[in-house]
Amino acid sequence: MLEVLTNTFKGPLLSGAIAFATVVACTPLVIWFARTLGWVAHPREDRWHESSTALMGGIALYVGATAAVFVTAPVADVWILWCGATLMFVTGLIDDMWQIRPAAKLAAQVLATSVLLYAGYSFGQDWAFWLSLPLTLVWVVGVTNAINLLDNMDGLSAGIAGIAAAIMVIYAAMAGSSLAITIGAPVVGAALGFLVYNFKPAKIFMGDCGSLFLGYVLAALGLIIQAQSVTAGPVAVSLVPLAVLAVPIFDTTLVTLVRKLSGRPISQGGRDHSSHRLVFLGLSERHAVLMLYGLSLLSGIAALTALYAGERLFFALTAFVIVALIVLGIQLGRANVYGDVSGDGAPPRGVRPLHVLHRLMGHHWKALFGILADAVLVGAVFVVAHSLRFESGVPPAHADRMVQVLPLVVSIKIAVFYAFGLYRGIWRYAGTPELLRTGFATLAATAGTGGMIALMFGADLVSRGVLVIDWMMVTIAVTGVRFGFRGLRQYLAAKRAAGAATLLYGAAGDGTMAVRMIRHNDQFDLRPVGFVDDDALKIGLTVQGLPVLGGFEDIEQICKNHDIKVLLITADLPPYRLREVVDIMERLNVSCKRLHVDFESVDVRSTAPARPNLPISA
Repeated sequence: MLEVLTNTFKGPLLSGAIAFATVVACTPLVIWFARTLGWVAHPREDRWHESSTALMGGIALYVGATAAVFVTAPVADVWILWCGATLMFVTGLIDDMWQIRPAAKLAAQVLATSVLLYAGYSFGQDWAFWLSLPLTLVWVVGVTNAINLLDNMDGLSAGIAGIAAAIMVIYAAMAGSSLAITIGAPVVGAALGFLVYNFKPAKIFMGDCGSLFLGYVLAALGLIIQAQSVTAGPVAVSLVPLAVLAVPIFDTTLVTLVRKLSGRPISQGGRDHSSHRLVFLGLSERHAVLMLYGLSLLSGIAALTALYAGERLFFALTAFVIVALIVLGIQLGRANVYGDVSGDGAPPRGVRPLHVLHRLMGHHWKALFGILADAVLVGAVFVVAHSLRFESGVPPAHADRMVQVLPLVVSIKIAVFYAFGLYRGIWRYAGTPELLRTGFATLAATAGTGGMIALMFGADLVSRGVLVIDWMMVTIAVTGVRFGFRGLRQYLAAKRAAGAATLLYGAAGDGTMAVRMIRHNDQFDLRPVGFVDDDALKIGLTVQGLPVLGGFEDIEQICKNHDIKVLLITADLPPYRLREVVDIMERLNVSCKRLHVDFESVDVRSTAPARPNLPISA
């Protein structure tokens, strides 16, 4: 087995190594030329970088990938496809130097797509021409521009392109697509080589000449895999490239929808991509990029299941990925990255995408999206439950019955969920009541579907194993969606790096309440670091993800070690201890604050101004 794998990947490893070494060697020269000739990106309000950075890194990417391709592969196999890739590189190069019009750039992309069509590669290889042609155009142009748009943060576009190309090479090796291996391996090596200089802090940007080149090659790889793969069904194979490139497609879709809903021109650039939103919500730049790397890797691994899992199971797993990305997209869409000022293409004051949805669809829009998400999950889980129950393959009789009753199963469960009130809650505040309600709802829904199947086919033909697995997985999936909003919100808030380093005195109820208040209110400008507590049993434990660092006797050293700027007292300290704490904080020049929670009576007549007298219009 090892020998087979070695022989299979010997050529790709060699071509990848050549591309990597070439890019690593060429990039310093490109940096020198770029700075000498003034090819430098200067900081701008609508761009993310904060220092002048060399451009034209795509030259090194193109040279490295091209050298590896033509050194290790027969020219006759790759020259046509590389003509399209070269056209995209030259188009990007001209755009980097002189900024060509979007229409001219689109024309070049259409011409490059025609090269793929001429070579015999199209989206949906066996589909009708009237359907395949426009899909091919949308695919190539869309992916090319998606990678271009993803080039908005150090290391992001190159890393995602490298991961996607690596997954495609693995898939191609297992599916028997030799040409995809030949082209994909050099792209992996070139992308990794460029990351040496492009990962934060970036010494050079790839520019359009690099991003358009990478995007086009990835789009071409997807079409080649569709044409040459023989191990999965045609529909599943068509979805594989979509799964591999889920992150750039997700980012482009998110930006397009949010700009449209916010009244912002789609063509206008800005710091509103998924990576920017993650940073805005609390992650560091490096952490945001690594998180998107992880999402790309997970979606790519899901794509590999198409080789062995069968079409139905692949579609079910794809449904899970889609719902997860929608949950992430809704959370990222909440980030008010445009601010509350109007002008310069920004949305009017107070206009946010989710508010627009509310105005368009009313207060039932969340319920509608919840029903759709649950319907997808319930159907996917039912398929997965059969696959887990029958590990060696679902028997034909069970498979036919599964397909026959699937619409009924989805309908019954959604009706039960609605009856239990699962669509009336605000999911980002989900707690124990929602958890219990969801558990009872999924149990009742599974019992209802089991009874219905027994009535239709007889009690002896109901697979109890499938029903048990289905109940457990539906409970996890439905609960996961609801608590996913809360979990994401808390995770991103906990990672927020801005604000003064704050130590909390008291890890009891008021302390946890204070942490939640700080994390979800930017106006406090505080960043919780940990707790101190007089209860020795709590020391070493974590509360709200923060460690209990010590007790009163350790407070001075803790403040020094963690560069504490604010001490927030949340415990009910006796007067003598409070005096001691204040004295220590004054000596350390640390601001000392105390949590105060109270309910005040409001006298409207004394506090509210009278309604102004407005003129009556004719």
